[in-house]
Amino acid sequence: MSKVAMSTFLIGVVAVTALVGCAGDTPDDGDGVGDADADAGRSVVVEGLDRPTQLADGPDGTVVIAQLAGDEGQAVGQVLSFDPRSGALDVVLEGLDKPTGVLWQDGIVWVMVRRGLVRAPWDGSQPAGGVEVVLDDLPFNGRSEGTLTSMGDGRFLYETSGSITGGEVTAGSGTLWAFDPTTLTSTVVATGLKGGYAHALLRDGRVLVSEIGDVAGPQPVEELNVVALPGPSDLGWPECPGDVVCEGVVSPLATFPPQSTPTGVAVVGDSAYVALFVSGRVVAVPVAGGEPTVVAEGLEGPHSLLVRDGALWLTEHLTGRVLELAPGD
Repeated sequence: MSKVAMSTFLIGVVAVTALVGCAGDTPDDGDGVGDADADAGRSVVVEGLDRPTQLADGPDGTVVIAQLAGDEGQAVGQVLSFDPRSGALDVVLEGLDKPTGVLWQDGIVWVMVRRGLVRAPWDGSQPAGGVEVVLDDLPFNGRSEGTLTSMGDGRFLYETSGSITGGEVTAGSGTLWAFDPTTLTSTVVATGLKGGYAHALLRDGRVLVSEIGDVAGPQPVEELNVVALPGPSDLGWPECPGDVVCEGVVSPLATFPPQSTPTGVAVVGDSAYVALFVSGRVVAVPVAGGEPTVVAEGLEGPHSLLVRDGALWLTEHLTGRVLELAPGD
């Protein structure tokens, strides 16, 4: 694998259970052990990235990280592999069109690009093989399709972001799907989503999915929803915003102020942690119901969340870092 330049800071693991409460050149080679980000009270795991989006578990203890590596329209995105033990950061894939989602499973790295799903064989020991387009020309909101989430049974979740054509919802848009890599087929899990960008699984098998409003006119509240499998569930868009009760529509577990932009979700114990990109916050939401509690703020584009060995890792899109949150943030 070609070495990607970076500066890496590795800090001791902080248990999530102790929590209380989107250009530049590829960075130079480097590694090492550094100190915590004292001003913010949180640890820097990786820095020198270029607009990172999702991160996910990779082979042999590594982490895969998708990044735009330039402006949104440049189609120069990458998937990187990060080894927390050595600090090595290597290129897995490059030349991708706005990679917002990444997932590694069964020797394949899957990437959600601007409006499609691609894959490449990769075992962690060398750059990935040739990229194959699996799904293309998906309906979308004009920007992106969001992240990828393993369902634990070989399938994974992806969304087709919502759009309106001729006054009606564009066919196939605004939908959360379960994709089967064996049959290359998709099944509807939920509809009525303007931007179901991020997802996570609960211990009882239900699915958490965020909702980013992003509509013309007055902005609605944004949401964290719970969906029972196999579905499909109706989550309301465009007729029913999250702060209105509508017959046949699943009401949200939690709502956030308009334009908070929930782009990341992770579950630890009885709490769901949500990254609010525009608000610059990470909040905790009780899975049983209750008001969100701020656990980190003052962040610059918090994007994707990943639970690693009991610790909560976060991509900070605008600074090009991966952070580990500390108690009291």
